[in-house]
Amino acid sequence: MRMADDKNVDITQKGLFTIGSHIKCRFQGDDVDGHVVAFQATDRMLMIRSPSSCGKSTSGNFILINADCVEKISVEELSPTESLKPVDFHKLEKRRQKVSQSKRARIRALSAGVPSEARKLFLSIIKTIDEVAWDGEKILVLNEVRISPPYKVDNVQGDKEASVTHVRKMVDKYWKEQQTTNSNS
Repeated sequence: MRMADDKNVDITQKGLFTIGSHIKCRFQGDDVDGHVVAFQATDRMLMIRSPSSCGKSTSGNFILINADCVEKISVEELSPTESLKPVDFHKLEKRRQKVSQSKRARIRALSAGVPSEARKLFLSIIKTIDEVAWDGEKILVLNEVRISPPYKVDNVQGDKEASVTHVRKMVDKYWKEQQTTNSNS
């Protein structure tokens, strides 16, 4: 077991953050125990996979740590216990951006000065299609299909027939689900 508990120790030394190594570290007062999934030396970011808190062996918690904030670290086992695939940080960043855009779109939907049914339809569509925005009172889908008030199937218009047909099916499905929900209440 190798220890690095002195703040002056270079924790980026070769072998300390080998992918798959089992480590224990203290980070912001919390003890973290897990396997190294990724280490990016330029940003000094360490990703650790620790066992799932729910006890499932197929899942785990991923913890992203700034290596400069590690107070104490020990390598418990150098050889990986399982074959770990490298983490694609570019893919993670794209996923983060997509989630962020989706949340901003939802916030815009909730703050738009339109009826609640229009907001609900907007949120229903954005679950399937990312490119949904408001154009005044109209819902703009894929920058080519507009849904005008009162937001029914007949109010879906656009130039590309395939897109219009697809959006009409989504609007029709939404209103049928609303009708079913309202009749069950």
